Formats: sequence, C-alpha cells, structure tokens
Amino acid sequence: MKVAYFDCVFGAAGDMLVASLLASGLNESQWLAELNKIAIPGEHFEVEVENVLRCSILAKKVTVKCEASEGNGRHAHRYDQNSSEQDNVHEHHQHRRLSDILRIIDDSSISRSAKKLAAAIFANLAESESRVHGVTPEEVHFHEVGAVDAIVDVVGFAIGYDMLGIDSAVVSHLTLGRGVIETEHGIFPVPGPAVLYLIEKAKAPTTALDIPYECLTPTGAAILTTIAERYGAPPAFEQIQGTGYGAGSLNPLTHPNSVRVIVGNCASGSNSPRFRSEVIAVIEANIDDCSPQVLAYVLEKCLREGALDACLLPATMKKSRSGHLLSVLAKPEDRLKLQDLILSETSSIGVRSHFVERLVAERDFVQVEIPDIGSIRVKIARDHSGAVINAQPEYKDCADLAAASSLPLKAVLERAIHLYRQGCASGNNSED
Repeated sequence: MKVAYFDCVFGAAGDMLVASLLASGLNESQWLAELNKIAIPGEHFEVEVENVLRCSILAKKVTVKCEASEGNGRHAHRYDQNSSEQDNVHEHHQHRRLSDILRIIDDSSISRSAKKLAAAIFANLAESESRVHGVTPEEVHFHEVGAVDAIVDVVGFAIGYDMLGIDSAVVSHLTLGRGVIETEHGIFPVPGPAVLYLIEKAKAPTTALDIPYECLTPTGAAILTTIAERYGAPPAFEQIQGTGYGAGSLNPLTHPNSVRVIVGNCASGSNSPRFRSEVIAVIEANIDDCSPQVLAYVLEKCLREGALDACLLPATMKKSRSGHLLSVLAKPEDRLKLQDLILSETSSIGVRSHFVERLVAERDFVQVEIPDIGSIRVKIARDHSGAVINAQPEYKDCADLAAASSLPLKAVLERAIHLYRQGCASGNNSED
C-alpha cells in the first residue's frame, strides 16, 4: 500500500501541497498535461514551477498566472499565496457556487479518481463555508477559494495524488498561526472560521507553535482534512520512495516555510489503526528527598493544571535510597508549564521530557438511573467504527451514591454496569 505522510509543522496551503508532490517525484510535464485538461470559463491560466530555497532547504514553488479570456476586458494577474496582489483577487474573478466548480471538474477529461477527489475537497469546503454563513452548501458563494488559483491548486493536487498512486494519507498535527487576514467579508482573526470548522469536523489535532501569520489556509485545510486517514506521527514505511518540500511565498529566517511529504510503501493495514493517533509529552522526574505530602499535592496539582494523567511509582535510587518516579502525561502545549510546576513544587533539580505517540479510544458518557438511588455516568470507549470496547461506571458517582445509600460500593458498581448493558440491549441508553 502506498502511503503519503504530509508533515505540516509550519502550516499548509494548496499551492504548497501541490508543490510537495512535484518535489517528491511527480513528473512535472505529465502533470501539467493533465492539468491543462481543465477549462475555467472566462479565464486562462498558466502554472509556473520553480526551485527555491527555504532556510537553505531546496523546495518546489508553484505559482498560478491568470489572464481573463479575450472579450472580458480584464487584465492579467499573477497569484501567489501571501502576495500583495491577493488584495485584488475579488475585483478580477467572478464568485462561483459549488455547482459551478463541480461542473468545471466534471467537464474536464482528467481521470475519474482525480475528479472524485477534487469534488470531495470542494464539497468538504462548501460544508464548512455553509456553517460559517448559515446557508446550505449549494448557496455558498466561493470568493477567495473560488478563484482560479484555488481551483487549480485543488484539481492539481487531486491529479498529482492520483498520478503518484497514493492509496492513503497520514497528516501531522496542524499549525494554525496567528494574526489577522483580509477577506471578502472583512478582516478576521487567524485561523479563519472555515478553517476552524474543517478542523472541528475532522477532529484534527493542532499544535501550539507560535508563527505570526496565517499558516493553514482554507484550501490547505480542505485538502488535508479530506485525504487524512489519521493524524499524528508518520507510519512505519517498509520503503520510502520519495520525499519533497513544497514552499510557501514567505521566506522567514526562523524556519522553512514549507510542507514536507514522504511517500512510501507500508504493510497493508499498518496505517489504519482502530483508534485515533496523537502525540503527547511524557514528563518524568526522579525524587528521593521530598515529603510524601508534597508529592501527593503535586500529583493532584498537575492534574488540575491540565495533565492528561499522572502517577507516582516507588523507585530505588542511587546509593540504594528509596524514592519515587513522578510520571506525567501532557499535551505538547502544556509540557513547559508542567515541567516548571514540578521544579517549583518539589525538591527535584532536573525534569526530563520526550514526545511519544499514543492510540486513543473515543470517549463519551451514558447516564444510567438506578431506581431509588440516583444517576450514574458510565464512560464509554469506542474505536473508529463506533464499536464499544469498554464501559466503566464513574468512580466518584458510584462512591457518592454508595455513601448516601449505605450500599457497598461494589454493589453500586455492579448495578450500574448491569443497567447499562440492559439499556444497550433495549436501546434505551441516552448519551450526554
């Protein structure tokens, strides 16, 4: 199975994603020949592909040059992500509905697979735009993303994805950036509302990397959330067949403004876990000279400050002294805060951390009513297909009811899980 891993640590836009495919080994002349099979009414476009450097890394850069067809009385324009000429896009391009764009795709003679992917990307984007504006997807008027360069980016990506024979994609955590962007509807904060809806719908994880401009564009977000089979760390490749960098227009000194793609073969099914993948931080400290009361306090405080989990393990330290290993699981963005907490609150003078991948079941709660006693939440864990893999009554709910009713805790736990299963059999369980 051929898998593509899109490493978007510094953001992603449509042109960057297309360029990354070209840099990874996609045949440029064959790709251009396929792209030229698409016709946009009232517009003529050309695509320029060049080699550029981003923080000394060689990357491909794709630029769409557009000229209105003869008789429209418009001028030629060159469209670059983040270029000043984007301010004039609205003056030179008609607003298109989803049906207009799907007709352009369907009327072309590109492959059926490329048509299907390009249409899916725009449908995904239309759904998010419809939520932003409170209309149906078909009523959405595409402005920036209906411009020629966005259509070329999406269709060009779909063509390249199909030509490379990619079966599935894995996408890294997404960087959003900060600041403001100017749109057809005014000035909005980064990320834009459509980008946020796309991420929300896909349940895509983001990073806290602080970059002072728009990193993830609507076109880039629509492409990635459409193709991603999962998010997180790269898959285990049996053989890497190509890698490349797709450059954005900005060229900051602090980081390479580019998307990296890795294309290779994976064992069938190795990239399709039953559970969501995410990257977390593991924070650890060995402590052998701290009060047990302080350690207990720190454990609880870590959880209050956002730790995903925390535990203390007995350990034999140097010189055979008894001590503890404090281990904390955290979101990457909370790592430094929790390390600082441990150094401030304990006697440790050194805290270590590293990043790991974990697989996570999706969780929700079902409310169970125990007659004459009260209500208990049951935590349900599911895999990607929705199959229940675990059901566990919430301890605190059960403990509170056990104390109030004078029943043994184990009896309350047993009744809660029995009633949950009974409700599943009858279909009466309601989720919060």
